[in-house]
Amino acid sequence: MTAAEQMTAPAPLRLVTPDTAADVVNVAFARTRRSSLNPRKRFDHALLVELAASIYQRTKFDGAGNVTRTGIEQNLIGRPSAKESGMVELAAGERRQRAVELLVQGLTVQVQTGEDANGRAIMGEAFYQVTDLYPVPFRIEEMTDAELIEVATLENSQRQDMTPMEEADAFLALIGAGRTADYVAVKYGLHVNTVKSRVQLAAGLGRDARKLLDEGAINLEQAKVIATTSGAMKKSLTDHARNGSGVSTLKNLVKAGAFLVENARFDVEVSGLKIDEGGLGMLGDFPAKFADHKTALNKQLEALEILKAEEEGRGTWGKVEIVPVESAYANLPTSEWVTPPHGMTPHLALICSTATGKIAQSSQYVRYTDAQAFKRQQAEVAAAAQAQAAAGQGESGSGEASSTSTPRTPYPTADTGPKIREAAHVLAHQTRSQAIQGHLATDPRMCLALACESLAKTTICHSGGGAMEIHFRGVKDVPMTDEGRALAADLALTFGTVFAAAESGRLTYRRLGFDVQDALTAPEVQTEDLLRLFAYLTHQQVGDWENSLNDTPRRVKALAERLDVTEGVQERFTLSAAYLEGYTTDALHQLIQTMPEGLRPVGLMKASKKEIVGLILEKAPALKGAGWLPDLVKF
Repeated sequence: MTAAEQMTAPAPLRLVTPDTAADVVNVAFARTRRSSLNPRKRFDHALLVELAASIYQRTKFDGAGNVTRTGIEQNLIGRPSAKESGMVELAAGERRQRAVELLVQGLTVQVQTGEDANGRAIMGEAFYQVTDLYPVPFRIEEMTDAELIEVATLENSQRQDMTPMEEADAFLALIGAGRTADYVAVKYGLHVNTVKSRVQLAAGLGRDARKLLDEGAINLEQAKVIATTSGAMKKSLTDHARNGSGVSTLKNLVKAGAFLVENARFDVEVSGLKIDEGGLGMLGDFPAKFADHKTALNKQLEALEILKAEEEGRGTWGKVEIVPVESAYANLPTSEWVTPPHGMTPHLALICSTATGKIAQSSQYVRYTDAQAFKRQQAEVAAAAQAQAAAGQGESGSGEASSTSTPRTPYPTADTGPKIREAAHVLAHQTRSQAIQGHLATDPRMCLALACESLAKTTICHSGGGAMEIHFRGVKDVPMTDEGRALAADLALTFGTVFAAAESGRLTYRRLGFDVQDALTAPEVQTEDLLRLFAYLTHQQVGDWENSLNDTPRRVKALAERLDVTEGVQERFTLSAAYLEGYTTDALHQLIQTMPEGLRPVGLMKASKKEIVGLILEKAPALKGAGWLPDLVKF
């Protein structure tokens, strides 16, 4: 008697090694057992019900209700169970076995019982049930765990019944059972990198992210990125993905927290550090990174110490300093570094990102504290020189300058002319900025031209300096123009999933972590919509410049001339008490001298500043009508 015949014989059953031919035999449903090694875990209940009904309808019964022919047309594959004598462990065909289980439990289904007068189907209920002795066709073979997984995976992949996650679990199980990635790749006709990435997905996704993937809250591409990380980064990425962050955002977060090999300033080969080859992983073009972030960062800082010593030896800089920063882009902290005062030698800052290992150099700034110390020192030198000069004049007994030349002050003393305080400068800059913003908010074509200009200068000429480099530095805010408010409100409606209009009138993100690129590249987004968004973002770029007390940069003046916004400045500017309060009394007298003769206030000889401001404000409507502007407001 063969093993197959033994499996179908009356109990008690006892399995022996089957014949090499591996005959297909019928096994009672009650003697079948599912395998924990089957990578497929999810089954659609509605499809199982449909399959169960189909199996029942194909089953042949005799007059006594006994099954004479099974309704399962394709045999299942199994092996003798090592845990229960006489039982068969499933390797392939679990979906069919589950369908029979529904029939054993009893299944009520909707069936057509006839047609009405109009030829429409009349539906009724039918109850299908079989005993647990229902014959299930099996091919029974001796198999190792790895062979069982292979059979299950191969059948499911051929039927396209497996999800990518189930396939990943299968490949991980095969590797765990002793198979190599190369073997699995050849077995299933895949590239070995694909197999490795699937194994990484199964091993690294984590319980929380796996649950989100099963529930459809995140997609497979997001899951792939999460699986490449560990610890706090994995938790952070899972939370970002749960809140709507797309793949590009997640990748950027990974890059921002990874020490990339391309950023290393030390000899990578000599260091012996382990490298995670990003190109072989699930992120595709993701750059290689160091597995040991802390050690790589220490070596990077050691390399910078060598560079620092070399630069100090040149004697070119006032100071050479290594500046570790948390910023992924190795930017100097703007609150700690400033433009050097006149006469002060710039410092060389060797900036190192502790997140990515990225290195940058800055040779245009100095520490704020050093700049302040330099100013104090220069002021002391100037005061000493003036005291020495005054003493020399006293000794000569005359008001003429001493024949001894006074040492030149290396740092200029304060300007002694009439002062205009920062408040007036800010209002002037805001007026000019609003004039440019108002124009650009309604001229997408000009915005596009400005962007192309900057890209051309950067990409082709490698010079920079385009108009788009005029951007906010966080010095003083510029109030929204009416044109900007209208555009922002319109865009908030068009891109409602991404942006909302804030109380200030500006666009703001509706929620953090949203992948803007995914939303803006959606098929339903029109080119005209993107142009309007581009216009809004561009007009916001042209705002404050580095210092509200500085003169208007030449490129800003050139842009204003090109846009012809002089009339816009005149329309937007109105003399106000707040503006005039920024002037000292002497500066107000100078301001009056720039007004048309017939519109200048009179009787100011003994007037207080408050009275002068009042007299100027009385002339304000006439001055506006005449097109007059203070020099401070003009481009």
